[in-house]
Amino acid sequence: MSARSLRKPAAPARGSEAVRDALVASAAVRLAEVGPKALSVRDVARRAGVNHGQVHHYFGGKRALLMAAMRKLAAEHFARASERAGDDLVPPPLSLSEDRDYWRALCQVLMDGDLELARLEIDEGISVPRRVISRLLEDGRVPEDDLDIRARFALAVTLQLGWAAFEDFGLMAAGVDEEHRDEIRSRLKDHLAEEIRKAVTWTSD
Repeated sequence: MSARSLRKPAAPARGSEAVRDALVASAAVRLAEVGPKALSVRDVARRAGVNHGQVHHYFGGKRALLMAAMRKLAAEHFARASERAGDDLVPPPLSLSEDRDYWRALCQVLMDGDLELARLEIDEGISVPRRVISRLLEDGRVPEDDLDIRARFALAVTLQLGWAAFEDFGLMAAGVDEEHRDEIRSRLKDHLAEEIRKAVTWTSD
């Protein structure tokens, strides 16, 4: 069991906005830890320091709370990724791993088969990959009907998410010892940067 899951309940929240924010923050943490199916409304409320009836008062039920939690995580990741990207369209390779709660929650959501929750960020315009491909299409840098570009783009996205989730296992499976880990990460960044370059570059050849 992780140290985070053993964290003590928060001090009781006061005021309607504070209660709502505390519930969303608590749900976001639990979403990353256990996923949407196993998430308990009572547990979320206890960790937020409020009565579980407040979930129904502010959200109407578990589903709306899950949506609010995923929205919070996606919006925070979107803001941080945009900051990391700076003047570039795409954030630095492998930087997704810096947003631990976000990518863990996304993995949990996908493993639970909750595609509606997973695509919330796309529907609400706070998806980093969708922003990139939309900008490329708007600027005419890639054609709408080029399936190779979309295949490369999907590969780049899943490589980043997969590395964030399975880095330790991947290095272990490849027989990488501790002293070579940093060098492997550096080379992987170069490989991924090349995949991203291919995904955002189109030629008519």
